[in-house]
Amino acid sequence: MSASLKLLAPLCFSVGLLVALRLLGPQYLDQRQLSDWLRPLGLLAPVVFILLLAIRPVTLLPGQFFTAVGGLLFGMAHGTVYALLGSVLATGVIHLVASRLGRKPMRRLAGRRHTALQHVARGHGFQLGFLACINSVIPADVLLATASASGARFWPLALGALVGTAPGTMLTALFGSALGQGKTWTTLASVSGLLISLLLGLALGRRLMRELLVEDHPEEHASEDKERRGGPPRSPAVGRPRPTAASTSSSS
Repeated sequence: MSASLKLLAPLCFSVGLLVALRLLGPQYLDQRQLSDWLRPLGLLAPVVFILLLAIRPVTLLPGQFFTAVGGLLFGMAHGTVYALLGSVLATGVIHLVASRLGRKPMRRLAGRRHTALQHVARGHGFQLGFLACINSVIPADVLLATASASGARFWPLALGALVGTAPGTMLTALFGSALGQGKTWTTLASVSGLLISLLLGLALGRRLMRELLVEDHPEEHASEDKERRGGPPRSPAVGRPRPTAASTSSSS
């Protein structure tokens, strides 16, 4: 439980910081005023925002904060699009660094499981990318880097990450936009949606991970299921009647 709360810290920090700024200095988070400030920059403003999101994994800053700021600056629709583009570029940065520099450390850390890990990463890149980003409890950057260092291909991994991160990105951008417009009920609804998305992502992520493990190691999980039901797993020969000497002689 404590580990889950630690992993949720970036999301809580992002939401809490922006709400506190809105309450303490509403003039600094007014969407109209911020849009007026950004208008002279033209297309440079969204380009800079996307590039900042692309290098975000290197800075170790939470992605939820950037996405909420994107909704605050550009509105829900544009903020979502810009954040998703930045997320794809960020996945590219993670994949490039991890695949170039992380393969040898991953081989040493995984040990005997490295071959199985490579098999999962290469055969289930889309599922791993989706799992990394649909479940907010899992540190997405770490899982994406692990998959990349294990041999996952970029496009399946990036596409899975894009699909997995889309619901949370839209809700976070909606939160930032509603906060900047002073829409209290919309802000509360977006926060509630984030919590529901978190719970659904947690349940779906656990189920997907279990399915991946069962698919790649069916014998091990079948044995674990039998042990849970009671008693050690039996070999296929157990339970069959052994041939007796009489039956052997009669058959001969």
